[in-house]
Amino acid sequence: MELVDVDLSNWRTTKRELKKDEKYFIGGKGIGFRVFSEYTHSDVIIFATGPLTGLKLSGMARCEAIFKSPQTDFIAESSCGGFFGAELRRAGYIALLVRGRSETPALLKIENEEVELVNASHLWGMNTFDAEDTIKADYGRKFKIACIGQAGEKLVKFACIEHAKGREFGRCGGGAVMGSMNLKAIAVRGDNDLESEIADSDKYEELKENIESRITEGLKGLTETGTPRMIPIVNEAGVLPSNYWEDGEFDDVEEIMNNLNRIHFRKRACYSCRVACGKISKFRGKEVDGPEYETLFSFGTLCNIRNVEDIAEFNLLCDKYGMDTISAGNIIAYQLRKSGKLGDRELIFDLLDKIAFRKGEGDKLAEGIKHLDKIHVKGLELPGYDPRGLYGTALGYAVCYRGGCHIKHVMHRPNLMGELDRLKPDGQAELLVHLEDFYGFTDSLVMCRFITLPNGVLKPNDVSELYCAVTGEYISEKDLLHRGRGVVNLARKINETLGLTRDDDALPEFFFKKPIGKGNSQGRVVGFKDFKKMLDEYYALRGWK
Repeated sequence: MELVDVDLSNWRTTKRELKKDEKYFIGGKGIGFRVFSEYTHSDVIIFATGPLTGLKLSGMARCEAIFKSPQTDFIAESSCGGFFGAELRRAGYIALLVRGRSETPALLKIENEEVELVNASHLWGMNTFDAEDTIKADYGRKFKIACIGQAGEKLVKFACIEHAKGREFGRCGGGAVMGSMNLKAIAVRGDNDLESEIADSDKYEELKENIESRITEGLKGLTETGTPRMIPIVNEAGVLPSNYWEDGEFDDVEEIMNNLNRIHFRKRACYSCRVACGKISKFRGKEVDGPEYETLFSFGTLCNIRNVEDIAEFNLLCDKYGMDTISAGNIIAYQLRKSGKLGDRELIFDLLDKIAFRKGEGDKLAEGIKHLDKIHVKGLELPGYDPRGLYGTALGYAVCYRGGCHIKHVMHRPNLMGELDRLKPDGQAELLVHLEDFYGFTDSLVMCRFITLPNGVLKPNDVSELYCAVTGEYISEKDLLHRGRGVVNLARKINETLGLTRDDDALPEFFFKKPIGKGNSQGRVVGFKDFKKMLDEYYALRGWK
């Protein structure tokens, strides 16, 4: 499998086969981290797929972007579903390394073996939707696009990379990285038949039939309601962040769910996926992909906004400008609370515009929450699970290589499901290490998190069987976890090179001192001694100092 190396400074593109030690890291974030390790102090972004990407099997459409986050100054990786990853693999490439800076706005166009840079000055200044439409009008509807909007061009620290009008490389500021490189967009089209490359077709077809039936049955909830189904569950547990982290419960959750059902009008699926977890909403004569759970939290409960159509419109604006909704919602909620204006919809619209174009007070807000407040981890704004009622999540936020993140371990799920007592430290570190190692491997394949959730559809033995059938390489469950651990350790090594110390693996003091307001977790804080116990256990299990 080939890697494409794009040097924007010289407008030069080359291709090469993967090195032996790169192949050990499989694909996705594994290869991404390995390639990044050679460019730690350079301007680079890597888009990486895996050996399963692009197969006609549910959950195999994702692509990873790896870069140094402008929010944290540590390594970051952001994953996107949709069609871009599958198309990159179908074009014949496992990874795409982009480095340097173009003197003029650039578009990277990949069509099978043909890779070229094109002047994109006419696209600069466009929002992501208009840019995608223009590129497809120029080159054809079959091209899959990843592009930045005005927020990326203006180097908003939490700018994202947009794809297919509603799918994103969302977190950690990848859009700002592309903007700093003068790279407006990447357009990809491929024709390769990936099924013809499978090592053991008979075994694969047998596994595929079994896996698809289990996915269809096991992920019914996601198919029916998507990620918003988590809102009443998290709210009932008293850990739905509300009123800018004051409360763990929101009064109008039932109203939000009812109105969501009213505006949802069709499902949307990633490439060749039966789950169709995406929900297109129609409101005020507009359409948006979502809102997902995290946007309903960040622009809804966190900002004290009850009107679902307003949240959908905030979502749509972020998609067009190219901004991560988790970070944007946190920052705006902070500003609303500071001004005593939580719930002020008009101010949110005003702030979104000011941030995207760095106008007035938006210039400071565009720098991210760590320049404003202390509720963050490593500079990354927190997602929608309050750690004061979820001890495993508290530890997961603190130690994650990319900062305050839930998706690299999804510890909120076993905590909420009662697999571990969510208010005690016992067993949290051990389970966290296991999940991070497992996802270190599956994020290198690259597999959708929904089909590999804890106690979910696919277990480590299923993943090893599928990997063997597709690649012809046998890997045991033990080896799978070992190689996943190698990916986690590589991220740690890179971050240490970038200046990370144990002191950075911390939870904001706020969660140790400020009790949750109303809700079933009312009065809860994270016990400092409990947290220190979990952190010590985690470091011991990892063999870190």
